[in-house]
Amino acid sequence: GVSSYMNRILLAVNLIKIARMLVAFNRSQLETELSKKRSDLKEDALKEHLDCLEEMDAKEQKAALYWINKKRLILPEDLSKFQEAMNLIDKQHLDFQKFDGPMEVINRDDKSTKRIKSQDVHFSPSSEKTFSHPYNAGDGVVIYEVEDSKEGQLAVRRAIDVNWGHDKNPWCLAARQVNYWEHELEDAWDYWNNYSAYPKRIAFKSGKLLAFSAGDENQHVEWWDKNDESHDTIPGTNAVDDLEFLKKHGKLNLLNSQDASSEMLEELAGDKDWEVRYGVAYNPNTPVEILMKLAEDKDENVRYELARNPSTRVEILRKLADDEDWDVRCQVAHNRNTPAEVLMKLANDENLNVRYEVTRNSNTHVEILGKLADDKDWDVRIGVARNSHTPVEVLGKLATEDKNEDVRKAAKKNLESQH
Repeated sequence: GVSSYMNRILLAVNLIKIARMLVAFNRSQLETELSKKRSDLKEDALKEHLDCLEEMDAKEQKAALYWINKKRLILPEDLSKFQEAMNLIDKQHLDFQKFDGPMEVINRDDKSTKRIKSQDVHFSPSSEKTFSHPYNAGDGVVIYEVEDSKEGQLAVRRAIDVNWGHDKNPWCLAARQVNYWEHELEDAWDYWNNYSAYPKRIAFKSGKLLAFSAGDENQHVEWWDKNDESHDTIPGTNAVDDLEFLKKHGKLNLLNSQDASSEMLEELAGDKDWEVRYGVAYNPNTPVEILMKLAEDKDENVRYELARNPSTRVEILRKLADDEDWDVRCQVAHNRNTPAEVLMKLANDENLNVRYEVTRNSNTHVEILGKLADDKDWDVRIGVARNSHTPVEVLGKLATEDKNEDVRKAAKKNLESQH
């Protein structure tokens, strides 16, 4: 299908890039090549040329060396002109050896060159009609919403071309084909449509492209950087994402943010999605009065997370100890904040998993362990046999008298470790 075809294309592009890097000259080879053809270069000038050449891939090195040897390229002085020329060469599949220097490429008087240069020169995020609702995120970062259309996709592609180069394909939903021109983004359109769980956004820092955001699932916002690596926050900056946007679309990100206020947490605690309420239950900044309400949440997953939270207060754990779901009561029994009197109550729970978790809690008193040493279920008794706080006399009884071999072995091992 189209998807697998696109994947093969992207793989081919990446392999070509890797191959270019693998065959690039090292510094000593570059120095030998330059010294042979440009003996007129002084030591400082030679070093400056080598520093620039080392940062290039194989194709760029060959073009740069060709023009340096013709004395039509001086580095780093002409680096921006060289990069502009290489962009035009890549975009139009030109042969650099047919030109005497980068300016001859740049000054070509043909329609395709003019079209590309016009796009590059006139592109500005603030004036791009498919970029709207600018949000100042701080640290010089401005976020724009991207129109969910082919025009919006083309605008993202232009942003990549101008800022990172025509041959760069960081994001599949704006990646151009290897043999492009007429339908350069046709295969990327499927990806563009798949990432529509919330509005697409693009971020610029000091006017330079920084990252792109789109999502294929609700409640979680991802940002992709220049290397197509995913981030929960705007990468590489101290910028703060649009909290109102996150409240509407990226609620899970907001719950992980230190900027989430108690008012926002209270609003999210009433969200229709249980995953959002679940996140509120686990957030260490959630006020206790909100947590008390979540202790009565209709979804057992939310109550489970609340019982598991190491920050949950004693009064809430007392309430959850009576929960109808035994999995929730298990988490109360396991929680290190659960007081001894609640553990005593749970030691009588009808569910053996709850009683077993009581045997594992460091707050469980020796009297409770002694009581559970006579439990009808061996799973509970083995928990007592393994507890380092179980009294020696109780362990001795379990080691010699218990009818279950695994319980006897666990008790003996515990006794040996205490001597």
